[in-house]
Amino acid sequence: MRTENHRNIKVVMAIVLITLANVSLYAQRAGHVRLTVDKTRGSAIELIEHLQKKSGVVISYSSRLCLKDDVRLSQSENSLLGFLNEIFKNCPFSYTELDNRIILRPKPLSEQSFTINGFVVDQKSGERLLGANLYNATREKGTATNFYGFYSLTLPGGETELNASFVGYKTETKRFFLHKDTVINFRLSPNVELPEISVLGSRMPNMLQGSSFGAMRVSMEQIVDAPALFGEPDLVRGIQMLPGIQSGSEGFSGLYVRGGGPDQNMVLLDDVPVYNVGHLLGFFSIFNTDAVSQVSVTKDGFPARYGGRLSSVVDVRMKDGREEEIGGNISLGLLSSSLSLDGPALKDKSTFAVSFRRTYIDALAAIYQLGEEEKTNYYFFDFNGKINYEFSGRSKLFLSSYWGRDKFYTRYNFRDFEVEVVGSDDFRDFITINDESNAGWGNFTGALRWNYVVNKRLFSNFTATYSNYRFFIGLRRDETEGQALTSYEQRYLSGIEDFTLKSDFEFYYTHDYTIRFGASGVLHRFNPGVDILRTTPENGKSEETVIEDVRVSGQEYRGYFENEFSFGDRFRGNGGLHAALFLGERTPYWSVEPRLSLRYRISPRFDLKGTVSSMSQFIHLVGTAGFSLPTDLWLPVSDEIEPMHSEQATLGIDVYFGQRNRYVLSLEGYIKSFENLLAYKESTGFFDYSSTWEDKLTSGRGESAGGELLLQKNSGKLTGWLGYTYAHTNSFFSELNEGKSFSGRFDRRHDASLFMNYRFNKRFTGSLSWMFGSGNPITLPEEKYYAPQLPFEKQPEYGYSESVKSINNYRMPAFHRLDLGINFTKTRKRGERTWSFGVINAYGHQNPFLLYFSESEDAPEGSALRELKQLSLFPFPIPYIKYSFKF
Repeated sequence: MRTENHRNIKVVMAIVLITLANVSLYAQRAGHVRLTVDKTRGSAIELIEHLQKKSGVVISYSSRLCLKDDVRLSQSENSLLGFLNEIFKNCPFSYTELDNRIILRPKPLSEQSFTINGFVVDQKSGERLLGANLYNATREKGTATNFYGFYSLTLPGGETELNASFVGYKTETKRFFLHKDTVINFRLSPNVELPEISVLGSRMPNMLQGSSFGAMRVSMEQIVDAPALFGEPDLVRGIQMLPGIQSGSEGFSGLYVRGGGPDQNMVLLDDVPVYNVGHLLGFFSIFNTDAVSQVSVTKDGFPARYGGRLSSVVDVRMKDGREEEIGGNISLGLLSSSLSLDGPALKDKSTFAVSFRRTYIDALAAIYQLGEEEKTNYYFFDFNGKINYEFSGRSKLFLSSYWGRDKFYTRYNFRDFEVEVVGSDDFRDFITINDESNAGWGNFTGALRWNYVVNKRLFSNFTATYSNYRFFIGLRRDETEGQALTSYEQRYLSGIEDFTLKSDFEFYYTHDYTIRFGASGVLHRFNPGVDILRTTPENGKSEETVIEDVRVSGQEYRGYFENEFSFGDRFRGNGGLHAALFLGERTPYWSVEPRLSLRYRISPRFDLKGTVSSMSQFIHLVGTAGFSLPTDLWLPVSDEIEPMHSEQATLGIDVYFGQRNRYVLSLEGYIKSFENLLAYKESTGFFDYSSTWEDKLTSGRGESAGGELLLQKNSGKLTGWLGYTYAHTNSFFSELNEGKSFSGRFDRRHDASLFMNYRFNKRFTGSLSWMFGSGNPITLPEEKYYAPQLPFEKQPEYGYSESVKSINNYRMPAFHRLDLGINFTKTRKRGERTWSFGVINAYGHQNPFLLYFSESEDAPEGSALRELKQLSLFPFPIPYIKYSFKF
């Protein structure tokens, strides 16, 4: 029985194997058998007939397939289906195998996918819009434009509706029949009824949040309309009002982000790093609002494409210039005036934009100081220029540049010096001589950028940049002895110079998966300090002595790989790796920095978000003041100075409410650590000539943690935001403060800001901004005692010494200020004029700028009392007026 069963099993298995073999042979014979052809070029019909003869398989096909007249096969050996796929390469088909026949049919459009790509631009100016949203409601798929205004979106074929939207602009909808890869450009017009909101992040279906995690877009329109000191609109002021970002002190334009210093911010102007962003000793930023198109700020969730700084990235884009006609803007303010022009350079091919701004403080001061024995003066100017040329819809070249300078000087000790007139024994003449101290600083940048759309899904950008920052401090003194005149001059110089080449690529694999990758190389040239002494003796020959001329170079190489992805309509993320290498002296430094940002939609009105990031920085900024000054030194890493590192993690939630989600509430907490921070040693300082610049410094670490709240109203006549930050920053230096921890230089516990803009009608708008900040830490002496000056004598002279027991042992008083402004706009025949009026520090609060000790006049006889006083820069309301004409 067992033998018979065994025999039956064998028979069944044999039948199954024979059947499978026949099916396999049929499949092999029908579609997958490999064959060699003699003909590799011809029309589609000729090649199909040739394949039928070689394979013995009848090939039936629909006339709706793409039957091209000239087809070239890449090889002479392939499978039958492989050859057919080449013949109908751009015409997707489905096939059915029936007996010895293959039947080819075109795929229904609903089963095919096609790629739509193009640019989103401003209708009036032609400026590309960064972070604009593209969305297909039927398929619930969308994307956003990149930092060059380009997008790529793959959708199923058929009737298609695509919406393009951007905050502050009217949504544009295009309906079309999608049956092939298509280029569609959108031109959006501004929506004057719904003013632009302050930051990027407007709620869109399917969680479209823009082109970058953590990026906030600052509204240029609201910056221009907002109250401004002396009527000077300031881009950095608008950034300082965002949660987690502080100013160093009253009136200064430095950026202090989540416990980090101003050197930890990567400020890019058309992709070029800018190393000093302040005019007028930091009271105004170098960014002329007439020249700036868009600004974005990233302070967490850094995508892998960013590197080189620890705390933030401020990406500033200059205007490209309008396409239709030449226009511009003239602005007249209390401190400066500006002129800007832009328009077509070559019709349909090239546009340009230029702007110039200069202060006339020096002219006003010269009039005010007529007849004075001491003359102090100052001026600044800046120039922005940009031109582009479009080779085709896929290729565009940009050239941009910035040049700005500040000059400050004081002339004093004016006196007459008697000189003998040659050839006369009796006649004497007099010349006026004086001493002078001066300082100056400035930036020069240049960028050559080429955008190229490689294909429908691959976008490329190649950039070459140059950046040069320099500052000097000078002192000139004339000394006379009899009829001999001797001049002395001392100048302290420092700066940093960069040459950069970089390439960036974006590959839009699908609508929910984008790959970015690129590399860059930077040549740094540092000049950490050189003190030049010039002496002009009485014989007229000049002598020059260089005390310390340090010139250091370094090479910085970076590469990155980044993925932006989504799963369904709830989960979205961005992850990648950033790698860096610095070659300087003998010790090379390198780092690998992982980045990850995730966002999950809990419900239609709640989003949960979290980020982790690692950053490195190979350059340092070292200062001695409690706020950032142009004279702070940029230094590279060396064998003794290691690169800075930071680790940051954030967790937050976004809540959308109100009609059309016009309100957005963001809550976010963060923790952050710093390594290898630099500071001057307690026994040295800026002008210590007894040691090298490396020996003057010590390194330490820091920690920062906090929470941030941001409430936005992003549509309607009233727009604006309310922000609040609680933060705590500590520093640890083994050689400072006896090794004990102390409050960080930028440790401000509480920060609050309120900004509101109300549009009464098309001609009249009003703005209000209120800021509050608890006191910054400051180091003050706790004791003052008299001590004899050495060497000891029978009747020694007495001076005094001060004792400081700990660093940042006091806090300055709290800061708060209310600014109000109104704008009246009227359309004229040849343009649009605007009058701006307002007041800074409306209720006249005396905010502290500097604390100092002063001897009290009320001290009892024989004793000394000191009072702690504060210096306020703007202790009273400051009105302003500004006129501008846009044409």
